[in-house]
Amino acid sequence: MKDDKTEKEKILVVADKLFRENGLYKTSMDELAALLQISKKTIYKHFSSKDNLVLEITKFWMNGSTKRVDKIIHSKTDVVTKFVMLLEDYSNDLSKVSDKWIRDFQVHYPDIWQTVEKFREEKIFYYARKIFNQGLKEKYVMDIPIDIVITSHVASMHAIANPKFLMENKFSMSEALKYVFEMQLNGILTDKGRTKYYNQKKKHIKK
Repeated sequence: MKDDKTEKEKILVVADKLFRENGLYKTSMDELAALLQISKKTIYKHFSSKDNLVLEITKFWMNGSTKRVDKIIHSKTDVVTKFVMLLEDYSNDLSKVSDKWIRDFQVHYPDIWQTVEKFREEKIFYYARKIFNQGLKEKYVMDIPIDIVITSHVASMHAIANPKFLMENKFSMSEALKYVFEMQLNGILTDKGRTKYYNQKKKHIKK
């Protein structure tokens, strides 16, 4: 590793992957150090504690998510294509997350989990207004109260981000999200929008 920035970023990337796969609580700093082939002292040079590392990983994840979604939202394409791209991005991201990761966040790091929930709600409200207005202009989205649409989506996200619900119903987070997303899209898209959406999905599946 050539410099501190590169070293810290590598730790974040590897720790993020390890925590997502094995959960946060039972994954030790010893395991992380062994996987990185560095000493724990090197990790603690950048992160004062495991809690601090979890917090920094959360910020790392939120920044990465924001950059990807920003790129989609501001791309020069129609709103239906953006819906497909967003669903694909969310599904890819959440497919890397285990139920243990969600449960550990909620049980052992509730303050950080609240930060994630607040971030998600703020981003949903911000992006949803932009994309909804575009959809109205393109006549792909029905003219219904946007606040109801957004509040309904946020409530659904809260409901499915529940390890007990996911375990009892045998869903992964990405599967549950996909069902919620598509149900809500069917409720707001015009006939023209639905036709466009299913055509776009077929194209993405082929890719």
